[in-house]
Amino acid sequence: MNVAFGKIKITPKDYIGKPMAGYARKDPCLGKLDDIHAYGVLITQNNKNTNLLVISVDILKLPLSIVEYIKKKLISEYKPLKSNAIVIHATHTHSSFDLTGEFYFPGGTSAFIKGVMFADNKNDDFIVWMTDRIVRMVKKLFKDLEPCKIAWKKEKFNPDIVLNRRWPTRKVLPDLGIISFKRIVDNSLIGIIINYACHPTTLSFQNNKLSADFPGRVISKIDELTNNKIKSIYFNGPSGDLNPITTSGTNLDKIDKDKTLSYDQLGTYEHTKKIGYTIGEEALKLANSIPEENYYTNMDVDVYTRRFLIPQKDAKYYSKVWFSNKLKWLIKKYFLFKIAKFDEKYVNFPFFTIERKHLKNYGKTLVQFIKFTASDGNTYGLVTIPGELFEEMGRNIIQEAPTSEENTIIFQNSQDWIGYLFPLEMYINEGGYEPFMCFSPLCGAYIETGTKKFLNEIK
Repeated sequence: MNVAFGKIKITPKDYIGKPMAGYARKDPCLGKLDDIHAYGVLITQNNKNTNLLVISVDILKLPLSIVEYIKKKLISEYKPLKSNAIVIHATHTHSSFDLTGEFYFPGGTSAFIKGVMFADNKNDDFIVWMTDRIVRMVKKLFKDLEPCKIAWKKEKFNPDIVLNRRWPTRKVLPDLGIISFKRIVDNSLIGIIINYACHPTTLSFQNNKLSADFPGRVISKIDELTNNKIKSIYFNGPSGDLNPITTSGTNLDKIDKDKTLSYDQLGTYEHTKKIGYTIGEEALKLANSIPEENYYTNMDVDVYTRRFLIPQKDAKYYSKVWFSNKLKWLIKKYFLFKIAKFDEKYVNFPFFTIERKHLKNYGKTLVQFIKFTASDGNTYGLVTIPGELFEEMGRNIIQEAPTSEENTIIFQNSQDWIGYLFPLEMYINEGGYEPFMCFSPLCGAYIETGTKKFLNEIK
């Protein structure tokens, strides 16, 4: 196998005044805490035609339309690349730039709705520039390829840095997953792929300065600890309902009685650094703990893809939150989508790719399973999920994978963003803001059921 790690800065010179994503802020970007980057890892197989490219970008979300645009540009420049073997992921930092328009106008909920209706294509100049930078990074990856060996490792890790905002008293133990690469010639570490599960929201809605949030500090800590000799890249795991612990404290019973302690945390850059450095230090320690006999000089890579059409409809139920849920659903379906429609077949809705079929709207998305098979028959798996997957659903999906639980990781917010992916039980019994952000409240159920079926078919 051969591998190359790379990164490129995607902070534009005119970052002041650009709309920021993740919160309904009153102001646009007013400064910078740290730069944002695109990161890439290119993996090639000896005597095989499979080139796997995984990219992670310090952006809130990358919908399918933008992902396909980036892939098209990459494939036009580098013929060995194939669309299904390129994974593009958004770290989901809430302190980066808006791409899709819904955060374009400063203000609260009304400004957000105005953005949905009228701000599509407002940020295209930045998207084009960012894509050109990613293309440039990949060019260098092809030049930097070197022979390597590969190993995987996972551990449960939560030194009081993550809680479940929906169910605070649940003991949260996310997996910290590592894919490690070493040089053949001198056995030194080349780089590590890091997978952890936590919302990049250490910085609160009061922050108006650009930042990659804690994933950026994970990378910077590894750079610092290794004198920039070991490269790293961060991918978020199932963290749709997992928040960082900043100002909420760690009394979970107290937070369970007053969830605003979790939802309204006022984290600062000191929290960002603390959480990022904690994960970075542990990730490097975990990579260094992998025994030499667990490394493989070659693995076969197979990529499986399943595309979905998700219907735009509501669940059938009645509960105490039915009226609130139904009102949001009706506003979205019969007002926002109708306004955004620009012909009879397609809908111009900025953060979803929509197909109109039999007079109904369907959200188009996909999931993938990337299987690594070692020479001794051991297998390792990577699942891509197109949205913010709730913790419990992530566990359910991993248990259905054709690879063992300890050898399987999930990259959420990859290849698309179709919304929060939550259990229907939560929607029916509790409601909340997450369903309003989704293409459909059925997204989670469709993705979980469809992905599990897909993984069992691969078995």
